[in-house]
Amino acid sequence: MTRAQRVALAAALALLSVGFAATAQPKGRQSPAFTDVAREVGLKDVPAFRTGFVDLDGDGWPDLLILHGKNTDLETLRVFFNRPDPRGGRRFEEAPDRAELLASRHDDRKMGRVTSIFVAGDVDNDGREDVFTGAYCEFEKPKADKEGRPLRDEKGRPVMEMPDHGDRNEILLNRGAPGFKLGPLSDLGKHPDTICAAAFLDGDGDGRLDLFTGAWYRAYGSSLACYPDRLFLGKGDGSFRDVTERAGLLRTERPGTPASHRPTYGVAHTDWDNDGHQDILVCAYGRQWNLLWRNNGDGTFTDVGAATAFDGDEDRSGKHDPRARRRDEPPFRSNGNTFDAAVADFDNDGDMDVFLAEICHWWAAPASDRSALLVNQGPEEDFRFMRESRGIVRQHAGAGWNEGDIHAGWLDYDNDGLLDLLLASSDYPDDQFLRLFRQKPDHTFEDITAAAGFDLRNPTQISLADYDRDGDLDIVVGTSNMRLTPEQRKDRYLGVRLFRNDAGSRGSWLMLRLEGGGAGQANRSAIGARVWVRTGDVTQIREVYGGQGHAGHQDEKVLHFGLGPHAKADEVRVRWPDSKSTEQVFRGVKARTIYQLRQGGQLTAWKAK
Repeated sequence: MTRAQRVALAAALALLSVGFAATAQPKGRQSPAFTDVAREVGLKDVPAFRTGFVDLDGDGWPDLLILHGKNTDLETLRVFFNRPDPRGGRRFEEAPDRAELLASRHDDRKMGRVTSIFVAGDVDNDGREDVFTGAYCEFEKPKADKEGRPLRDEKGRPVMEMPDHGDRNEILLNRGAPGFKLGPLSDLGKHPDTICAAAFLDGDGDGRLDLFTGAWYRAYGSSLACYPDRLFLGKGDGSFRDVTERAGLLRTERPGTPASHRPTYGVAHTDWDNDGHQDILVCAYGRQWNLLWRNNGDGTFTDVGAATAFDGDEDRSGKHDPRARRRDEPPFRSNGNTFDAAVADFDNDGDMDVFLAEICHWWAAPASDRSALLVNQGPEEDFRFMRESRGIVRQHAGAGWNEGDIHAGWLDYDNDGLLDLLLASSDYPDDQFLRLFRQKPDHTFEDITAAAGFDLRNPTQISLADYDRDGDLDIVVGTSNMRLTPEQRKDRYLGVRLFRNDAGSRGSWLMLRLEGGGAGQANRSAIGARVWVRTGDVTQIREVYGGQGHAGHQDEKVLHFGLGPHAKADEVRVRWPDSKSTEQVFRGVKARTIYQLRQGGQLTAWKAK
């Protein structure tokens, strides 16, 4: 059977098995699918630029990490624990002592450390989620006068725009009830890079989490030279060893070649080619080529971005809109400003697809990539991607448009067994909103933003979790005034939004909370685990991720499956991210249940604490 025949068959089966999904979109005057409950649950007037759901206290309820402020701001990282509300339901309560989150290695800085991004994972396998905090450093960019000439001090030395704040990347080890402490000094803190993205993964399957970090330009605006992306091998105690060169990931600083460092704005990981190893996806800014690092299974990686069409679309002309009167760019500056890489098997055909969120402008559109759905063509075509829209499109009323697609994520919001796409567009004054695209049974999409109840301009980082444990996925998202007009900024509320999902009850569901066995088995966070859930003739795939795209975008690690009308899953298969790709299989699994699974054990129903 050809791939085209398989896709057609899958679409037909989807129509049969989840045909009720055609009525899932709210009609008429029905209530919106989502309700902003941030104020009611204790998050009133909490500003947020980065957000992330993570269970920090191990009670099975997702807590919130919120980061607010500019790169050089201190006292910005905040923790809100998910607690029972005496009035019923759940609410978020801020951790009483923030000092440990902001601990610094500098004696003169008792409260504060530069934190630009964060991702969570259990780096020491003690059963508690630790937090990596990345410190953005841009100390090589000189100040310039009105003519663009570098400024110098009285001794003739260049004056830098940003002085060295002294902070570097850090691991915050979770100590349980007492809070956090700084992890040991290691290679992780040696490099003052312009870090912009990070993801935990276990690249070698030894049961200890590794960390991949992405950095961009050394001196944005004055040079195309970039800092390198880096791979740090976890030692299991919170310290890390830089293995970038040994892994084949170190590239040249000279810009413009296939072997050059890229200005990285997002990183993600997935088992792209179904071989049991976690591969690394790199989102490049500056219309440069994206990278897809294939994990060779021996500690090394090979870039297959060009071979798989992940690097960019086919237009390498570098041409601009003639009205812009701009000089054309060379081929290496003719692709995307890629921010997010949302990975999922959206079409339930057994391989991982990717939605790439791009920033694009009218003047660069002929050769600048637009946001696109990259559909994996499977083993028959060496897992090459095909760029499609499938109905995920942006319409523009005027000629001078911008697209600020910065964050994206997949969720089955209505539990119909088909993943839907959440897109957060920001940073420009024209038509940048939070949007929801519902997947139809033929694997195309329709914009249901209004029916979802969204009217949020300039959303920032999103994170997904079932915060109230009612079986459907909720959304937390920050807001920004970036590049908005004075009129648009007027009376604008910049607090975090928590959109409670009120539509998921339309379908059945199943959730799975995984825990690896630790060093020598799978990492305790189970990052990199893959789960297949089969109901009838449809099989869904989910993976546990340690970061997916721009600025450490990360969702809750509990896996969620919409099951449509099914009262049970015929089969649940778990592949653990250890060196042997150990598998466990369970059959006849009851729906509408949250399960826990410790590696090697049995599925048990989770009981709320």
